[in-house]
Amino acid sequence: MNDPADSFQLDENLARLLAAFDQAIDGADEGAPTIGVPTANLRSPTGIAPGTEKATNQVPLDDFFVQPNSVVSIRAPKSGKFALPDAPHRVGRFELRRQLGKGGCGIVFLAYDPKLEREVALKVPRPEMLLSQDARRRLIREALAAAEFDHPNLVPVYESGEIGPICFIATAFCPGQTLSQWLDRQAFPVPIRQTARLIATLAEAVQHAHDRGVLHRDLKPNNVILQATKDDPNEQEPPPGSVVLRGDQFIPRIVDFGLAKLLERGGPSETTTRQILGTPKYMAPEQAQARHADVGPAADVYALGVILYEMITGRAPYEGESDVEVLRQSIEGNLIQPRHLRKDVPRDLEAICLKAMHRVPGKRYRTAIDLADDLRRFLDDKPTLARPLKWAGRAARWLRRNDQAVALVMVTTIASILLALGSLSIMQTRKLQTDRDRVLQTQAERTRGDQYRDYARAVRSAFLAWRTGDSKAAADYLDTAWRLAQMGGQGTDFAYGYLAKLIAADRLTIVCPAGAVTALAVSADGTRLASGHANGSVTVWDRATGEQLSSVQAHDKAVTHLAFALSDTRLLSVGEMAKGVETGLGWAVNPIGQITPLAPPHRVLGKHVSCLTTSEDGNTALVGTERGEVLELHLLDATKNRSVQLERLDPVTAIAVCEAGRAVLVGLGSGKVRRLTADLKPEDGEGGSAGRVTALFDLGGRQYAAASRNGLFMEVVDGRAVPTRGAAEWVVPIKQGFAAGDGPGWILIRNGRWGGLPTGDVGDVRAGAVTRDHKTLFTAGDDGVIRSWEFPSDGRERASSMVAEVTAVGVHPDGRWFNVADALALVWHFGTANELSVPGQIATMRVLKEGGAEGTTLGVEMRAPAAVIREPNAAKEKARFVPPDGAVATSVDLAPDGMTLAVGDDRGRVFVWNAGVGNLLGMVDFGHKRSIRRVAISNDGYTIAAASDEQVGAWNLGESKPLMMVATDAQTVFKLFPNSPRLAIAGRGGVVRVWNLTDGREELTLYGHVGRVTGLGVSPDGRTLVSGGATGEVKMWDVRTGLELFGLRRHSGPVTVIEFAANGQLLVTAGKQLAVWDTARE
Repeated sequence: MNDPADSFQLDENLARLLAAFDQAIDGADEGAPTIGVPTANLRSPTGIAPGTEKATNQVPLDDFFVQPNSVVSIRAPKSGKFALPDAPHRVGRFELRRQLGKGGCGIVFLAYDPKLEREVALKVPRPEMLLSQDARRRLIREALAAAEFDHPNLVPVYESGEIGPICFIATAFCPGQTLSQWLDRQAFPVPIRQTARLIATLAEAVQHAHDRGVLHRDLKPNNVILQATKDDPNEQEPPPGSVVLRGDQFIPRIVDFGLAKLLERGGPSETTTRQILGTPKYMAPEQAQARHADVGPAADVYALGVILYEMITGRAPYEGESDVEVLRQSIEGNLIQPRHLRKDVPRDLEAICLKAMHRVPGKRYRTAIDLADDLRRFLDDKPTLARPLKWAGRAARWLRRNDQAVALVMVTTIASILLALGSLSIMQTRKLQTDRDRVLQTQAERTRGDQYRDYARAVRSAFLAWRTGDSKAAADYLDTAWRLAQMGGQGTDFAYGYLAKLIAADRLTIVCPAGAVTALAVSADGTRLASGHANGSVTVWDRATGEQLSSVQAHDKAVTHLAFALSDTRLLSVGEMAKGVETGLGWAVNPIGQITPLAPPHRVLGKHVSCLTTSEDGNTALVGTERGEVLELHLLDATKNRSVQLERLDPVTAIAVCEAGRAVLVGLGSGKVRRLTADLKPEDGEGGSAGRVTALFDLGGRQYAAASRNGLFMEVVDGRAVPTRGAAEWVVPIKQGFAAGDGPGWILIRNGRWGGLPTGDVGDVRAGAVTRDHKTLFTAGDDGVIRSWEFPSDGRERASSMVAEVTAVGVHPDGRWFNVADALALVWHFGTANELSVPGQIATMRVLKEGGAEGTTLGVEMRAPAAVIREPNAAKEKARFVPPDGAVATSVDLAPDGMTLAVGDDRGRVFVWNAGVGNLLGMVDFGHKRSIRRVAISNDGYTIAAASDEQVGAWNLGESKPLMMVATDAQTVFKLFPNSPRLAIAGRGGVVRVWNLTDGREELTLYGHVGRVTGLGVSPDGRTLVSGGATGEVKMWDVRTGLELFGLRRHSGPVTVIEFAANGQLLVTAGKQLAVWDTARE
């Protein structure tokens, strides 16, 4: 097979074999003649004499027809399809794989092109075609014409040529079923519009061929391949030329262009070859009469009409017992109209079909594209050429006879048209104006939305910058938020006002490179700050700028005490050295803040030193030792030094100067507190603490406060211990009270009432120091950050007061003061010079402006089975409301104006009364008999919200159908918005949801809380939603955008009550602590 000539001879032998085999199996039955095929390889066929092997590739055609008893016989298969031997056979370079089909002119094989590595459909002539040179030239000529096709619904021709006696055409291989096969599988008629679209697509493809001078002359369903399309998720549009049939998408492709069909012996459905070109069922009359001169594009149009007829009716237009009978009917043209066979065929489509199948070629569609265009018009519901309006001619003649009436009608019509056009123009103008207004409104809303989001983001950024200590950036962000608020015309909100106040009160923040801070001291003039660290270093800072002035490694381990002395020219430190002995050291401080060791004997204050303090003038240092000794060191005159031995086995752990230097307080490791005179003589009696004393503070007289490391703070003035969150290692005086360490991230303060100040420290607050005026407190701890606090402002703006569990808060409308009711039946009056406490178990409170300059407070008590309204400081009841039918009041809410009262009972009902006159306004019912756990009423008294242990619902007064109903649990809290139909709901999952009560739609879903949400509040303007969590964190949200503005932790436990002042400038949050959020500038 390496010799090209040898390959050519094999190809020629294969052609002869194919021709002989095709003739043998032409009948496709068992009675067909057989072909003698040698059992050996073709190169050594049986019957060839030895010595003639070189001529085996040139076996004559007649040599294949031998006696059946002399060779192995191969009988034609029942299927009528050719089966190639196992070894591959080729035509030229094409490897034949299997027979795909055959027609009147040739046989089609599936072949493989090894050169281009693709499968092709290879057409070779039938054997009898090989005998006609004209037929072979016509096949090649038509192949060249078909090669010009460039249409998605025509099969492209890749190559054509001749190899020996065989001419061939290689076309694209299009896998798929024929239209005939697809129709045979349909149990119901094909949908009308799908049929029209398919025929229009085929007609466009036929026109493409006609334009290139190629007539098919044998269009039929068997010559239309339906190639299934592959689903490609990247393709949004269907492939060109594709159609949908019964939900499946195909690309129909017309095959066998230019291969004439000859009359078949086997049946009427095959292409004929000897007398009449075409398939009888689909032949035009002129084609059936063999009038070859008249056969043109109209013949293909006729065939398309027959296919259309067959698809919409389910049968061929002409049927007979033989092809001659079918041809006769086709020539006569007496067919049954489609609508007689299928009632739902539209008249326009029937007319198109009949026009395409007209007996006279000139009355058919002139071209295939005309047929396609008419079908497209039908699909677009437009008038078709096949079925013109019949009344048009009659109307034209009537108009000519009645010209005057026509003129009158025309004038009237024109006037009417002008009037209609004028009206239409006005309507269109109004519509355009409406559309323009709608577009402008939409753009304005979008612009406002963008401004709202930018505003909320700016406030959020300001908070984040402030939290990191960058006050300048925070102020810049707030300035941006203010400008955005002015542009929107809405003004700023509560969150902006509170942040602006925090940022304006600039606080010093120093991040220490040395890490954890264990001791702090402030110079007497307040200009410098000294910090001692866990690594034994001491650093001096400029208080005004936070700049480090100097640093020295003073001790081997943590520095426990620091103090400035001698007009801030010396710095005293206590810390542990390498040998485990705590030593007190002295350092010189120059005017620029540089520290250097003092020369002996001033260098060392003593060994085994455990604590120290200085006198008010800074000239004397008082030192306590681990061996129970107290030393008084005169820094200017060492000859005046003296000491006193207390209990040798009880170390001195804390020391403080009290009564302006007239006495000394000493704390011991055993928890005892001793009092010494100015000359260090012990006085009679001793106090106590709850453990090892770490710090002392003089309260005046013989009263003191002691801090201890076991987490308790002993305060003798009221004789009780206050628990702390961790070790209280320091205590210092502040304005109107004192402050002490309170464990991780908190400071315990006392300024008339116990309270807590969150510092933001990560870890324990281990050191504290205060300026001489007691207004500025400096704290630091494990995170190595020094922070400053101003009193009393920070005590009000950032701290929280310790109270019993708060049940109700009533805020004055102007925010000047507020009342707090707690679980101990006390009502605290905050904000006036004289704070009162009066008995009363108050469930809710409102403060009204009426009743004098201070206003009037109304409280509602739950006195089973009634709800009682009274003034907290008055014993007389103002009104009593009892649910009917023996029910017991379980929850209550009073409208802000004090005029409407909502009471929930233990039977799932809510009653609404006019609190002024006492008449019942309405009632809503949950529909179950369980207790109402919580109830709320809107500002106007028209909307009620209530919760049981399983549901939260909202109603309009006087309507039995709820506005909404949401499944919840017993820990769910909710809040009605003051001036809009909205309801906020939150609970165990830490998610706050805002519902629109008008349409029951969930407007906002707010994520951010860790753990349960325990309280909700809404600012009077409805712009700020406040949520309190079980961790004590309070978050503020922008209602317009759903963005979190900021979150601060001012409580150590759940925040259960959140109330705004009516003017929107004051917020009170409460649980077991009370925090005030005030936006008013001082």
